[in-house]
Amino acid sequence: MNFKDEALVRIYAILAVIVMPVAVLLAYRTVDIAYLKRAEFLAMGESLFRVRTVQAERGNIYSNDENLLATSVPYFSLHFDPFVASPKAYYSNIDSLAYLLSVHVNSDYTPGAWRDSLIAMRDSINRPARHYYKIAESVSYSKLQQVQRFPIFNEGRLGGGLIVEKRDERKRPFGWLARRTIGKVDGEQMVGIEDAFNTDLAGTSGQAEMFQIPGGGWIPTENLAIVEPTSGADVYTTLDVNIQDIAENALDKAMHQHLPEWGSVVVMDVETGAIRAMANLGRNTDGSDYFEMYNYAIAMATEPGSTFKLATMMALLEDDKVTLDSEIDIENGTKEFYDVTIEDSNPMSKHWNVISVRQAFEQSSNVAMAKLADSLYSDNEFSDRLKSFHLEEKTGLELEGEAQPFINSTGSGTWSGVSRAWLAFGYESKLTPLQTLTFFNAVANNGRMMKPYLVKEVRREGKVIKAFKPTVIDKKIASQGTIEQLRSLLEGVVDRGTAYRLKSDQYRFAGKTGTSLQNYGKPGRRKEYQASFAGYFPADNPKYSVIVVIYNPSRGGYYGSELAGPVFREIADNIYNSMIEVHEPLNQGPRPVLYASQLPNRDAGHLGEIAKVLDFVNVHIDVDSLPATELAVVDAGDERVDIKPWNPATQKFPNVRGMRLRDAVYVLENEGYIVHPQGVGRVVDQKWQTDGRGQRGRDVTLILN
Repeated sequence: MNFKDEALVRIYAILAVIVMPVAVLLAYRTVDIAYLKRAEFLAMGESLFRVRTVQAERGNIYSNDENLLATSVPYFSLHFDPFVASPKAYYSNIDSLAYLLSVHVNSDYTPGAWRDSLIAMRDSINRPARHYYKIAESVSYSKLQQVQRFPIFNEGRLGGGLIVEKRDERKRPFGWLARRTIGKVDGEQMVGIEDAFNTDLAGTSGQAEMFQIPGGGWIPTENLAIVEPTSGADVYTTLDVNIQDIAENALDKAMHQHLPEWGSVVVMDVETGAIRAMANLGRNTDGSDYFEMYNYAIAMATEPGSTFKLATMMALLEDDKVTLDSEIDIENGTKEFYDVTIEDSNPMSKHWNVISVRQAFEQSSNVAMAKLADSLYSDNEFSDRLKSFHLEEKTGLELEGEAQPFINSTGSGTWSGVSRAWLAFGYESKLTPLQTLTFFNAVANNGRMMKPYLVKEVRREGKVIKAFKPTVIDKKIASQGTIEQLRSLLEGVVDRGTAYRLKSDQYRFAGKTGTSLQNYGKPGRRKEYQASFAGYFPADNPKYSVIVVIYNPSRGGYYGSELAGPVFREIADNIYNSMIEVHEPLNQGPRPVLYASQLPNRDAGHLGEIAKVLDFVNVHIDVDSLPATELAVVDAGDERVDIKPWNPATQKFPNVRGMRLRDAVYVLENEGYIVHPQGVGRVVDQKWQTDGRGQRGRDVTLILN
């Protein structure tokens, strides 16, 4: 056997001894994996993959003037698989990456410490390899873009090992502004607009396939068959950022001044029922400060007190029980009803007996309202009339949690002999601040009761997919005559009644004060009072209605005129001064006739320029009758303007008073005089300088103003 054959034999022997068994083993393992243990390995593979729900990007919430009230801000968790990059690429760039991580990501570690950490991550000799190391948490999008340009990381997840996991955090750019009304999405309970319109805001969730890497971490795969999420729609509210800020600041000031348990303010557009502001402040858990944690405006139904007298007067007038001039004996402000004594809180009542119904309302007499309702109604007539004004119906606001209003009646089980009398001045009934305001707003709106609403549109990618228009609850809750009388009563409260100290010289507003004792049926408990004021402005042409409720104040009094009224006035003042729509146009109505004292007079100058100026200010002149002269003077007559020829050059010493400087200089210098002007404007006087003989010389000083 030659050497060549011997080598071939040895090769075949090696193949037979080594390669063939390996091939057989591989074939066996293939059969074992593919057929015998297929189910077991499929289950093992499936355990390393899972499909995770991917939340859609939540839509934004905007104000009426399209300021951003709530938005989802993306934040990112950054993890790193150090074994993805090649050893050459990894170690040649590790110094640069360590420096950038120290400077731009986490400066608590020096570049050297970051370098040691990155080297240790790659070490798979002394410990099992890990493919999931945390680099940073809560990284902003702009910071992420910067990190993705770092060496190694700029190769992406598959080439550089950077693993990016996104999460969204809900942010409110205006901080605490309308916090409870806007609502929240984190935690177990959603509230506010976030809850009411969650289906629109949330969008449609998607799915992402995740793979478990050694070390226990999960990273997304590149499976394109997985469903992408659909972003949520945007909600546009009726809230006005400026009015909301005005309301919250005024309420916050009152809360810290009077230290009540809670307070609430609602501002509504009279014509539409759109809510422009809703502020709610209550004590925090340790009682140290006030925060917007609960929506008292819609969820807290209390006995309203004297603001309810507006409903009593509406019933009395609508049923023709009284006129505003009818007289009622208030018995010096004290009256026994069965075993209960009703008293007026107005100290002036002690000096009055017979007064008019108008005076009784403006001075907020409890006795008068109680006697009128108790004597003029029987059985359930009064309660039924009050309910006809929708006072026992929810407003239907979009938010969850609106309290059910209550008007006591004979079938309630709590009705007694004094119920009708107490109901007349705001007890044995329960209303939320918003429900009370809705009623007042109807009076301001000439009897048309509007449904309050907080959201006007839902848009997706700028396209309106839902629109919410103003909704009428009742076209006319009372006759026009009744509404006009009620508005005069509310104006009288401010002009002469319990709110006269709040009266403004700048504009007129109307409203009603309210004070109520809340826990009168609980013996031994400290008295709790509620101060309120409901009204609207401007009184003649209402634009906004407002209610202020302050519950259980601990200092500074407890009457509505003392606590709630000033808050209303501050809100109304600031809205009136900053919102152009509440001001009447200065040029509204027919143009007034101008008389001689108001017309331009004795103005002199070039004829063409005078005619041009008068035409510009719409002062009519007869063009055909203009004099044939270069210079002219304006002569005001009764209700008209005449232009007369004028030639001061014919005078020995020309009189140029009333002329502009240019025309005066033209006249005087053409006659050889030397002009010395002083001031600016029109010539109001001229002084001739004298020569050596005491005669007028050629120099003249013109005084302009």
